[in-house]
Amino acid sequence: MNRAFGKVFKSETGVEYGVIRKAKEPFPEVLSTSNVLAEDDCGNYFVLLNEAVCFWDDETGENHFLSGSVNDFVSSCSAPEEVELELGQVESAWIDPEFAKQFGIKSKP
Repeated sequence: MNRAFGKVFKSETGVEYGVIRKAKEPFPEVLSTSNVLAEDDCGNYFVLLNEAVCFWDDETGENHFLSGSVNDFVSSCSAPEEVELELGQVESAWIDPEFAKQFGIKSKP
């Protein structure tokens, strides 16, 4: 599973899930600590359910089938593609207030 960290899972239909990282406790109560494989940076988890790897969506609580095995899952992971944004394309962004303080940026209440 370590080979998947820092990568994204790309489904056969082209949907990307990730960036995959090592899961840190505490986990949501609905997830068993024994079946959590990894997490992404948005609060979602990659879990093992009866040999299959699923994506647990933290907003809906639903599991989405990704792969029939951990090996198939890992082999479908790749480095995330670079994204280039043009000036004016981003209208707003949330910045962690603690991170902003490091650069002297005051966050809005």
